[in-house]
Amino acid sequence: MINMNKSLFTLTGMFIALSAMVLTGCEKEDKDAISMSDVNKGIQVIQGADGKDYEVVDLGLVSGNLWAKCNLGATSPEKTGSFFAWAETTPKTMFKWVEYKWADGDRLSITKYNDNEENGLVDDKTVLDISDDAANAILGEGWQVPNVDDFLELLAPRNCKIKWCKLNGVEGFLFTSVKKGFEGNSIFIAVSGMSDNGKLRFKDERAYLWSSEMYYDDLNQKYIPTFASVLELEHTDVDNHVIGSRERYLGLPIRPVFHPKN
Repeated sequence: MINMNKSLFTLTGMFIALSAMVLTGCEKEDKDAISMSDVNKGIQVIQGADGKDYEVVDLGLVSGNLWAKCNLGATSPEKTGSFFAWAETTPKTMFKWVEYKWADGDRLSITKYNDNEENGLVDDKTVLDISDDAANAILGEGWQVPNVDDFLELLAPRNCKIKWCKLNGVEGFLFTSVKKGFEGNSIFIAVSGMSDNGKLRFKDERAYLWSSEMYYDDLNQKYIPTFASVLELEHTDVDNHVIGSRERYLGLPIRPVFHPKN
C-alpha cells in the first residue's frame, strides 16, 4: 500500500530543491557581465623597457594610438594598478601636498609646472616633460601618459561606443571601436576612485585617469597650476564622461598609450 503522505512530502521536497536551484541560477546571472574574450580582440604585443611584454589594443584611431590593455602596474584590465601623483614616475601609497614631489609642502609653493607667481616658482610648463611621464619612465620609448586630445578621441562617438559593464565582477566601462575594420576591438577601464591622504575616495563610483596636461579653465581662459586634467567616467542615470580636473598631489591610475614609429 502506497503511503500518500510520504510520497507527497517527497514530491514537495523535490519541488523546493528544484526551485532553489532555479533561483540560485537566476541570482548568478548578471546582464552587465562581460568576459575576457570581449577585451582580447585587436591585441598587439609591445616589449617594454623592462623586457616584459605589454598588450595594446588597436581601436583604429586616426591618431594611430594603441591603448594599453591594462592600467600602469596592473596585470589584468579590471585591476586598478598603481596610483601616481601627477608628474611623478614612482607609485606610492600616501598622497598629500607635503608628500608631493613638485611642491615645497603646499599648493602655494609649487616648484615645477606653474605659470602663476601666487603658486610658487614660475616656469610656464603646462605639459609633462618626458622625464616626468610615468608611462615613458617605466615602459620606455613610444609610451606616454595620454594627453587631453587622446581622451577626447576615445570619447568621440564616431570612434567608440561606451558601455557600463562588469569584468570578473569589477564594474567599469567598455570602450568598443566602431571604426571600419576594427569593430569589436575594446578596452575596459575599471571604476577605481582616487587615493587621498591614505583614503580611497569614489572607489565604487567613478573611474579617473591622469592626462599629461595641466588643467586649463576654459571659462576664465587660464591654467590652474594646482590641478591637472583627468578623464572622469561616472555611471549614473545618464552616464557622465568628461575631461575633468583633480589636484596634482592626488593618487590616480594611468592608462598608457603607445605611439608606433612611422
